[in-house]
Amino acid sequence: MYREAASKIIKIETERADLFDVSILIAMRIHISGNVTATEISEAFDVAVYANEILQSHVVVDPRGKAYYDVNGFSNSSIEFEDNDWKTILRREEKKRFRIEEGEFIRAFCYESEPDGCGILFLMHHLGGDGLSLVYFIETFMKALSGEEPEDREIRTIPAGAMDEKSLKDRIGPAAMVSKSYNKKWNKEELKRSFGYFDMDEAYDAYWSERKSLVNEYVIKPEIRERILKRCKEWDIRFTAYITTCFLRRMARKMDIGFAIDAREDNNRSMGNQASGISLKYKYNYNRSFKQNAIKVQRLMDEKLEDKEAREFILPFMASIEPTLVDAINLEHAGTFSSKTSKAFAKMMGYGKKTKDLSITNLTRLDIPDTYGDLKIDFFSFIPPVVSYGRNIVGISTLGDCTVMTIHRVLQ
Repeated sequence: MYREAASKIIKIETERADLFDVSILIAMRIHISGNVTATEISEAFDVAVYANEILQSHVVVDPRGKAYYDVNGFSNSSIEFEDNDWKTILRREEKKRFRIEEGEFIRAFCYESEPDGCGILFLMHHLGGDGLSLVYFIETFMKALSGEEPEDREIRTIPAGAMDEKSLKDRIGPAAMVSKSYNKKWNKEELKRSFGYFDMDEAYDAYWSERKSLVNEYVIKPEIRERILKRCKEWDIRFTAYITTCFLRRMARKMDIGFAIDAREDNNRSMGNQASGISLKYKYNYNRSFKQNAIKVQRLMDEKLEDKEAREFILPFMASIEPTLVDAINLEHAGTFSSKTSKAFAKMMGYGKKTKDLSITNLTRLDIPDTYGDLKIDFFSFIPPVVSYGRNIVGISTLGDCTVMTIHRVLQ
């Protein structure tokens, strides 16, 4: 479909690592209680798509390896209706590359239709936005479905900022020298080249030929959630630290854990990749109580969150790396490209065999309504992507009385 839009070019910088990742699909599934028709669902989906500028763009990768969003008013995002269960759909669709060069950022599937409700699975390429972006898209979709006219939202991403040597040193400290060193090695690399959509197709085919993902979904009953929250309040910790400590106690070894964090400073509800991350390493101490371990985990998280340099490190650092080298480490992970420089950098960044043990994204209590006129979202589940540097990916979200935790991993 097409809608007239002003031409706009937005550079892909801090989100460059998402471009060639072969497992970059964000999934959310909802159940809507209320009477809706297929026509109403399709029309509401189109309204939501054309309310978001990023979904009216396509991604261009030029011969020099530079990449950008080109807003042209056209979208290839789609919604379909079928009888398969959501896990079957997810396993099928994760193997299919999003045609982002043609404006395909979201695929939605109405997989469960009842007289008084329906289930919908939303799949989005990470370049369409972060987890909250898809939450806000669903909000827009629900508003349109209930007859409300949604507002238009422009693309919002996190720009790289100044990339000169002094600016980088101020923002990422000694890591600026690492960036400079690897860029120099890559520019001298005999196998250095730019990559295109043919390389993406090859990477997807190779990576998914003998792989599939596994999703375990756990509904946390309201009474259990309230019990956990009560403990968190008493111990002065947050829900994420509590859940993290549960995993640490079970695994019984030192773990490298990543946490996605929201980088929106103005609380905007636009679609675009506006997420960052922090990480910590910790081993559960069985000589201490669960409470003591949880408090320690929270303290380690707070140290990172309160440290502006640590909190904002990863985005400018990745943007400071030669874009085609960022692409190359994703292709190293997929097994379709290798060079001395990209192999070494992939290993350092956790894109090789030694990935993050655990990555957690807690969207907390979603700041969207669960009721829209006569319609209600009575189930909501968030499934983050198994990104190239992750192994076990945990997604947590709460909407109304529904709290769901998912664990997503790729099997060989």
